[in-house]
Amino acid sequence: QKISRIIKYIHSHYSIQLRLKEVAALFELSPSYVSRMFKQATGFSFIEYVNAVRIKEAQRLLRETEKKVIEIASEVGFENIAHFGRVYKQVTKQSPLQYRKSLMNERKALMH
Repeated sequence: QKISRIIKYIHSHYSIQLRLKEVAALFELSPSYVSRMFKQATGFSFIEYVNAVRIKEAQRLLRETEKKVIEIASEVGFENIAHFGRVYKQVTKQSPLQYRKSLMNERKALMH
């Protein structure tokens, strides 16, 4: 139950810096307990889950807006564009620009 509250917190605060230690303290739990229970409940480590939420939102923004990748990276909680690019590629197996380009190609194909 506490883990589901932490998950809700992550979903509504992904754009700010989220550290396991600080989030655990916010919910009056130990970081090791949160880490262990989080992995058990979600199959992801705390940071993997946070990154997955951020990347999912970044994909939505790439799909639905004309914002630059650097703006999107900042908006979803990455302070460093290079780190955003690495995490994005690790999660999706392509770069943000490759993703946007593939969407444009799909749209072109649908129009013909």
